[in-house]
Amino acid sequence: MKEAAALHPWARNDYLSSRNGQLHIDGVDINALVEQYGSPLYVFSERQLRDNAESILNHFRRVHRNTTVCFASKANANIAVLQVFRAAGLSIEINSGGEFHKAITAGFQPGEMVFNGVAKLVEELRTVIAAGIKAINVDSLTELKRILAVAQALGRRANVTLRIVPEIKGGAAAGWETGTSESKFGMTRAEQREAIALIAENVAFLKMTGIHAHIGTQVTDIGAYHREAEFLIAYFREVCELLPYPLEHINLGGGFPKNYSSSEENWRTTSGHYQGKYRTDVDFEMLAQTLIRPITESLGEAVEIIVEPGRSMVSDTGVLLTRIEAQKERNQQAMYYLDAGYSVLFDAFIGWYFHMINANRADDVDTHLCKVVGPLCDSSDVYYDIEGEGYVKTLLQQQPELRAHQALLEEVLVHQPGLRELPAATQLGDVLALFDVGAYALEMMNDYCGRLSAAAVMVDRQQDTRLIRRRARDEDLLRFDVY
Repeated sequence: MKEAAALHPWARNDYLSSRNGQLHIDGVDINALVEQYGSPLYVFSERQLRDNAESILNHFRRVHRNTTVCFASKANANIAVLQVFRAAGLSIEINSGGEFHKAITAGFQPGEMVFNGVAKLVEELRTVIAAGIKAINVDSLTELKRILAVAQALGRRANVTLRIVPEIKGGAAAGWETGTSESKFGMTRAEQREAIALIAENVAFLKMTGIHAHIGTQVTDIGAYHREAEFLIAYFREVCELLPYPLEHINLGGGFPKNYSSSEENWRTTSGHYQGKYRTDVDFEMLAQTLIRPITESLGEAVEIIVEPGRSMVSDTGVLLTRIEAQKERNQQAMYYLDAGYSVLFDAFIGWYFHMINANRADDVDTHLCKVVGPLCDSSDVYYDIEGEGYVKTLLQQQPELRAHQALLEEVLVHQPGLRELPAATQLGDVLALFDVGAYALEMMNDYCGRLSAAAVMVDRQQDTRLIRRRARDEDLLRFDVY
């Protein structure tokens, strides 16, 4: 068994295709994009963005007409992306005053916003309460008391939704589980009872509009959504008995998963746990039947259902183009050095997998295994899990008897394959393409080591392109310095 995902197949309908061996994104040749806009370069598909928005709305509203989809803008708050989603009929979820400002700039109205987060600032609360946003998802008693104080000072009533801990595990990694008391999120039942009592004592300044839960991100276990639905139905009814007025909505959070390769075949020669993390059968239709329908049948259509998808809306809409700038031989294997490291694609730092092809030799079938790394002066700047591999190596050196459990250690500690399969003819100057990079990448990009952050372009439905984020300039590196 080789620890490298198979290069082929990679094409995806009309979105990602090849002509004469060259990758095309929505019919646009990547060579033309790199020549015009430079490298590294993010390329977003307006068609994919719209298709994702229409898909979730159609599937969920077919089951529950009173469904509101609030895009989790932390996944990608680029103004052009937000405007596409707004035009497609989505509302928005924000996590800060900064994201409120970006949402307003993109054209969203306050009544289309829900405000999430665990440590909301007084200034942020003052802004959103004065604006009259749809709901503040309250994470703690401390926060609720802060909201009350701000609302009293403004002479306004704040709409609040209490975030409950459902004690449901979900997420592709421990740091992505948000639905248990082991995480930093949400309130327990006891805390919520105290919160509801405080709301009931201050009806002039606080209105409880709903309940909220979120169980994690990249949740590929459909059973977790079934358990979430059952929990929230029962808890919704429990809370309604404590209030003098009916709840208006039930917020299911997001965490919906997405595939990180084009086919299950990509994983046929790797350990099974990789496919379990990066491939999923869970789609919007399955979620509509498992998560939305039980709530509709139990609570009726008068109750609004809110969902907050992020990754599932944008991950497959973005491609990162990056050029090979150097190469070496290491342990009889090629090692390619790209102009994009984890400062450009930060999830690579935490060991997340993104399928990679040679965009200049997209149809080559003569391949070899290799290592791929970034340009930063940092040993962790690699497209494999060097930390996880190091942990396993150290454990086996210190306790050789653990070799009998090496496969289990690798499953737990190593989060992506150590090798890449690329064309054997790959050479200096070729452009590689990393797929499914639309979520979180722009938001986490930085200028570490003085590497200027990448530009981003949008390909529209007429195969025209436009710049939606300019490349950083040298002077941008000084923008916060005082001297």
